[in-house]
Amino acid sequence: MRHPAAAAAVEGTLMAQVAIADLLRVIAAVPGWRERGSNGVRLVYDGSRLVLSTADRPDEVLARASTRGHATEAWELTMYATSLPGVRVWLSSLDGEQLVDVSPFWAGTPALVVFTASGGHMTFPVIDCPSAPARRRAFTGGADG
Repeated sequence: MRHPAAAAAVEGTLMAQVAIADLLRVIAAVPGWRERGSNGVRLVYDGSRLVLSTADRPDEVLARASTRGHATEAWELTMYATSLPGVRVWLSSLDGEQLVDVSPFWAGTPALVVFTASGGHMTFPVIDCPSAPARRRAFTGGADG
């Protein structure tokens, strides 16, 4: 059974569908802690691709992946880079050609990012979600957790 946040995010209008192999390539482009300067990893979905940058250098594109499946509304979020190793391990166990849904979700505070594939999901709090309603944008724990 899916977590309620994962089910609601998938049923909502804001979702990017990316091949697992492509998302793993994007995640691999996240620089190490010393090179990052912050714990934030920025994901922007423009309706046709998912673009990765760091929170401290939002205009410096580190990686991008074309999306597959249906197009939805654009969204933007900044998640904790420390969440990515768990995502990487989980995705590595799946078929790389399958699609993974990457979705912001803000039914409450904090806003979440939900990764859904093969009937499973992973959910993480985000640092900021500009596409969320104003009162639900930021995680109250601060930019570095």
